[in-house]
Amino acid sequence: AVLFAVGNTLVCDGLDEAKVLSWSGERFRVVTVDGILLTKAGTMTGGTTGGMEARSKQWDDKKIEGLKRKKEQYESELEELGSIREMQLRESETSGKISGLEKKIQYAEIEKRSIEDKLANLRQEKRTIKEEIGRIKPDLQKLKDKIDRRTTDINKLERRINEITDRLYRDFSESVGVANIREYEENQLKAAQNVAEERLNLSNQLAKLKYQLEYEQKRDVESRIKKLESSLSTLENDLKQVKKKEGDVKSATETATGDITRWKEEMRGWKSNSDECEKEIQEWEKQASAATTSLSKLNRQINSKEAQIEQLISRKQEIMEKCELECIVLPTVEDPMETDSSSPGPVFDFSQLNRSYLQERRPSEREKLEVEFKQKMDALISEIEKTAPNLKALDQYEALLEKERTVTEEFEAARKEEKQAADAYNSVKQKRYGLFMEAFNHISSSIDRIYKQLTRSNTHPLGGTAYLNLENEDDPFLHGIKYTAMPPTKRFRDMEQLSGGEKTVAALALLFSIHSYKPSPFFILDEVDAALDNLNVAKVAGFIRSKSCEGTRGNQDADEGNGFQSIVISLKDSFYDKAEALVGVYRDSDRR
Repeated sequence: AVLFAVGNTLVCDGLDEAKVLSWSGERFRVVTVDGILLTKAGTMTGGTTGGMEARSKQWDDKKIEGLKRKKEQYESELEELGSIREMQLRESETSGKISGLEKKIQYAEIEKRSIEDKLANLRQEKRTIKEEIGRIKPDLQKLKDKIDRRTTDINKLERRINEITDRLYRDFSESVGVANIREYEENQLKAAQNVAEERLNLSNQLAKLKYQLEYEQKRDVESRIKKLESSLSTLENDLKQVKKKEGDVKSATETATGDITRWKEEMRGWKSNSDECEKEIQEWEKQASAATTSLSKLNRQINSKEAQIEQLISRKQEIMEKCELECIVLPTVEDPMETDSSSPGPVFDFSQLNRSYLQERRPSEREKLEVEFKQKMDALISEIEKTAPNLKALDQYEALLEKERTVTEEFEAARKEEKQAADAYNSVKQKRYGLFMEAFNHISSSIDRIYKQLTRSNTHPLGGTAYLNLENEDDPFLHGIKYTAMPPTKRFRDMEQLSGGEKTVAALALLFSIHSYKPSPFFILDEVDAALDNLNVAKVAGFIRSKSCEGTRGNQDADEGNGFQSIVISLKDSFYDKAEALVGVYRDSDRR
């Protein structure tokens, strides 16, 4: 019975011995004193002692729950990972993205090198510009000093002109009650401008009230009509008063204009009198110059005669000395008053001289004198023929001087007019350049911020980049403006290579940046979302909503400017569902 119950079973003290006997070599059925049974098939059952219970208590319930939760977590992660096919597809997509990013890095490095080259060129240009500035600074300082001197001269001349004008219109200014004629002209001009502005404002208000009155009459609102009529009557009374004031001002202006014209006529009369006096002075100067020329001619003749007399006196002295040497007695006149001679010394009577001396000397002397006179006459005639003097040269010279003075005055007047025109042109050109650069700087500084707001998203929180460049910064009106827009995750490219939606977003950014410089009362946007997808439609709609009057009423930024109203025509519900009010247009007027 025992053999049948236990069979061929070996009994051991411990589990380790039972494992060696049962599982190594030939298999036996083994049982331990603890009641653990190991069969030939390799199963292990039983065991009632405290050893199994102690080992079973090594795993508590908390650890088991934690392991179960980890098991569930690992199973869920395994489900999220999906199958091996999906993981391979993800791996291929990731590798494609990595290759695309590597290409972008290569493009960025190429752009970096080109930018570094440009930067080196710009630094070189900067150094050359600094050198040029250093060379130009002394000339600039000289020009500034010259301009300052010219400015002081101009101010002196202006003060002189103002003094002359004040002196001319002193009586008129005292009669009107102003300090000078300029103050009177400024006051009259301001008064006329104020009257014109008041008249224009009142006429505009009158027209508005008339239109409003017609509109209210159609609506049959009697109370409002009465109010408008009363306000209209008050405005008409005000308009009459303004017209009366305008008439008074016109009459005062006409009287002042009459006085000014009278003063101008008197000034023209004085000017004509001064011109006549100048003409008379010029005639007297001509007569004086002619008398001076005739007097100089007579003086020259007198000098020539005196020279001849001195020659004759010297000749007489030689004859007297020669006669003394030759012991020739010259007969004298007893009474010199009878000969009418004014020369000092004795007066000789050559008629009483011996005939032999007269015959010997007279012919030779006469011949000599004739020869000398002929030579002098020939020399003078040849000199006169060579010179050919113009007796009217002085008159012609004075006429040329007068003509030169007239031409010089005309030239100075033309030069002043040309300078005034050039200064006016340069001032207008500088003003145009200043206004354009003010607008351009504001728009170029705000377009990037607006473009980032229109292209920002959760995946791309920074948004895109947009900027404006002048092709010619010195004279921007000769060339154009380069507009560059780079959407998120895209590198630099021309505007023609952008898609329709990207071009639309860039155009809207430019439009809103221009509006930020000179805001308009409202926008009318006609299907600007036609080329946009739903994401960009939502961005544009959100931007317009944020800039609307209601959205910015409580939060206005000085940099972003005030909000605006917009009337949008759209066929997409994701756009017009953010509007404050909707107006539907139907084909059938009876449809509601």
